[in-house]
Amino acid sequence: MAQRRMFNKSITNSSKFLKMPMSSRLLYYDLGMNADDDGFVEHFMVLRMTGATQQDLGVLEINGLVKVFDENVLWIKDWKENNYIRNDRYVASKYLSVYNLETLGIPMVDTGKDSIGKYSIDNINNMQDLENEFENLWKIYPKKVGKKAALKHYIKSRKGKTTYEDVLKGIEKYNDYISKTNTPIKYVKDGSSWFNQESWNDERATDDTNNTPEWFYKDLDKEEENDEGFEDFLRAVQGNNK
Repeated sequence: MAQRRMFNKSITNSSKFLKMPMSSRLLYYDLGMNADDDGFVEHFMVLRMTGATQQDLGVLEINGLVKVFDENVLWIKDWKENNYIRNDRYVASKYLSVYNLETLGIPMVDTGKDSIGKYSIDNINNMQDLENEFENLWKIYPKKVGKKAALKHYIKSRKGKTTYEDVLKGIEKYNDYISKTNTPIKYVKDGSSWFNQESWNDERATDDTNNTPEWFYKDLDKEEENDEGFEDFLRAVQGNNK
């Protein structure tokens, strides 16, 4: 295992990093110094060694610098930005077989200059970006049902030609349609269905002149029939024909 560790100034000099408490910043350095060649580190050991707190660790996780798997082990997300380890010195982490990164949507790749071990760090960071995008979209989607499935469908679509802006505009149009047509919530698509069907591609008329009245959505089996108006109409017609 390599004995030297480096830190990229694009991370440690960033506003996000410098705004954190000093204790959290120092913890980041200590974690980096004690990580293995894949960026895994037993944070429990480092906390005990340095006197850092769980709160310091939580600040790093909230700011997207580490991925905490459990009470013992975490992974440094910017590991590739900080360190490149030559293949002849690289020793695969024992935790690669314990913490399956593929469950986070991180595909396996061949070992090479653009990766450390078996996993592409770029793909890991990209996955986090997609999850952040989805969280922003989910906040404005009108019917928050089936979040886990919706995220899966969103990531699949984004790996194609769909852009974040496409989905954002689609939700905004759908919200506008629901508002202008007074659509009851029970007729609004669940989030999982909307994302699965890529409904941001749907064309919806939202002209105010085409508003759908609320009575249109009433259940037929619950609606009380009122034929008085129709009977008056029939009597009038019959009278005119005499």
